[in-house]
Amino acid sequence: MRRILAIFLLAAGLVGLAWAYDLPDLGDSSAAVFSSQDEQALGREIMYDIRSDSAYFDDPESVDFLNSVGNHLLAVSDDAVGMRFEFFIIQDPTLNAFAMPGGYVGVHTGLMLAAENESELASVLAHEISHVTQHHIARMIEAQSKNMPFSLAAMAAAILAARSNPDASMGAIMGAQAGLVQSQLNFSRENEREADRLGIQRLLKSGYDPRAMMTFFSKLQRFGRFYEGTSPAYLKTHPLTTERLAEIQDRLQYVPYRQVQDGPDFQLIRARIAALVGTPREGLHYFDGRDLDPKRPEEWPMIYGKAVALWRNGRLDEAQRTLQTVRAVAPPNALFDSLGAAIVHDQGNFDEAIKLYRAALHHYPDQRALNYGYIGSLLDAHRDKEALDAIDNRLLLTRTDYHLYNLQARAYAHLNKELLSHESLAQSYLLQDNLTAALDQLQIAQRSGDGDFYENSAVEARIRELKKQLAAKGKKSGNSRFADHWRDKAL
Repeated sequence: MRRILAIFLLAAGLVGLAWAYDLPDLGDSSAAVFSSQDEQALGREIMYDIRSDSAYFDDPESVDFLNSVGNHLLAVSDDAVGMRFEFFIIQDPTLNAFAMPGGYVGVHTGLMLAAENESELASVLAHEISHVTQHHIARMIEAQSKNMPFSLAAMAAAILAARSNPDASMGAIMGAQAGLVQSQLNFSRENEREADRLGIQRLLKSGYDPRAMMTFFSKLQRFGRFYEGTSPAYLKTHPLTTERLAEIQDRLQYVPYRQVQDGPDFQLIRARIAALVGTPREGLHYFDGRDLDPKRPEEWPMIYGKAVALWRNGRLDEAQRTLQTVRAVAPPNALFDSLGAAIVHDQGNFDEAIKLYRAALHHYPDQRALNYGYIGSLLDAHRDKEALDAIDNRLLLTRTDYHLYNLQARAYAHLNKELLSHESLAQSYLLQDNLTAALDQLQIAQRSGDGDFYENSAVEARIRELKKQLAAKGKKSGNSRFADHWRDKAL
């Protein structure tokens, strides 16, 4: 997955290679290169690789919080109307965030931990949303297509020269690369200024503190200045100059100051992420030696985070006691309820966990972690029909959650309904854009022999349709060849 992310984090260095891979002729608009459908298809294809990597941080509580911040910004973004966005997290200690075609915005855990308040995190998301709404990747391809052949020719000549004189050719290669990168960096700075301007507008309209953009970017710049060679990855992929900071400052000087409070979950999520990244021992070590007093509200997130770390390390009784100290004094919160029920579940008391999850869902019916935990507890208690009912109720609200289909597959397997179990797994894979795995599951379902006429007919119809989709996908379009090339070059 890192090889895929490298492409987008350093997009300017590779998008110009479109010249060599049969992309459509460029017209007056970048839409001639990537239509909206092309961008979505490319984004989905790359997200498949990202989701299959161990660095994909699929913690529902953390991901839901990130999406709540992103969706709050999108709600006031006129330029995002009709566009689909998904915000996701990568477990990586570096300070970075990136936007991809199709509305996919990734944030590293390191950046979420570095943001000191919710407005700082929102400022990064507001900036990345602008990269998507303004189609900057397609615009980079359009801009670079004109001079890329000459840059590639220079690099090709240098590479050929290496056969006879390796030492002499290295300087030529570096020179060709430097000229290419500089021209793309200049264009990237233009994109950055546009994303800053639109990002500030999103922050203002959504009620976040727009000064947080200046605060966070200045923080990154200071870090890069004093720690040369280890500067934040965000600065390498989002060039930050004194002029750019000055422009941001100019835009903010007439904005009236007002204090913006964090939502109730921001600091809790930061503490949760600190407990979940790295090894279980490393997560717990983050909280060691801290004198945490539940009488001080500012320390409630750290107490919660320590409880998460203890739970992750299997120290369930300590986790329960630690969580109880903060629940006794802090306002009710879905994060507390979810962790409390998970601890009871892991202690083996499934029926009690079910009661706790039900009570919590009465107050927070849309929390994914609570729904997953509730259904999982029903399955572990062998209350499979109840689990299927709960899954069906959730699917009435959203049919795009592949986790629900994985749980559904478990329930059908418990009931010895093999065809339906593999059909559910196929749907999960389809939602993750893994068509080959989905076809495999449907073919296993077809051979199961336990379905009725209608179920078998439905599976056969889906197999035929999926084979058509795979055949069509095998006929590479220009953009598909481009995506494949990105993967190869990142190895």
